[in-house]
Amino acid sequence: MYGVDFNDQLGDYLLDENRKIPKAHLADVCKIEQKEKTCRYISLSKIGYVCMKKSPAKNKLDDLVKEKNMVANADNCEGLGDIISDKK
Repeated sequence: MYGVDFNDQLGDYLLDENRKIPKAHLADVCKIEQKEKTCRYISLSKIGYVCMKKSPAKNKLDDLVKEKNMVANADNCEGLGDIISDKK
């Protein structure tokens, strides 16, 4: 899945080192490349894989799963990083 951030809402989230998913976590918790067991909130950015669960993208990713438009549909943990409250 490709995405474009037209509203400039996701850059801070995608580049947040606190959201970067460690390799062990990516395999053991996020279950990357395990189809339906793979967490829906994994995104790839220039810093590596990041968790988007606590971001504005969460609701859209949840909707895609409900509509059966994503293979990765698991919700495997509490999420990494903090919700940035001043984002619109």
